Amino acid sequence: MVWKGVIIEESLGDKKLLDLVKIINTYKNTLENEEEKGFLHFHKIELEDSRKDKFIPRAKQAIKQGWYMHICKGNKMAVIFRNRIFEFTDKEKTKINQARKYGLSVGIKREQMNFENLIKNPHD
Repeated sequence: MVWKGVIIEESLGDKKLLDLVKIINTYKNTLENEEEKGFLHFHKIELEDSRKDKFIPRAKQAIKQGWYMHICKGNKMAVIFRNRIFEFTDKEKTKINQARKYGLSVGIKREQMNFENLIKNPHD
């Protein structure tokens, strides 16, 4: 089983991170309540389980401050911020809320962190 998620290309300081994943689809869209940033490139990705341990440390360095990316497998999720990661299952509400609280502290809007939905639909 593979990890699935979305990486916003403009969130990356080092785009070489995309070489570690399989890009399933790319589309342009805006972020919720941040239309002034213009259209961004959303990459729906898959990551082999065997590459997760290599991917996460690189992702924590590649992503810019004030952004996050996520990968999900089954009911598990990893939310990756600059130099910080939160891993939890869909049942661990306290950990989900800790990740959301951290995201708010670095300037991410609450409506952009619907982790409960992303666990069920990782390519949203």
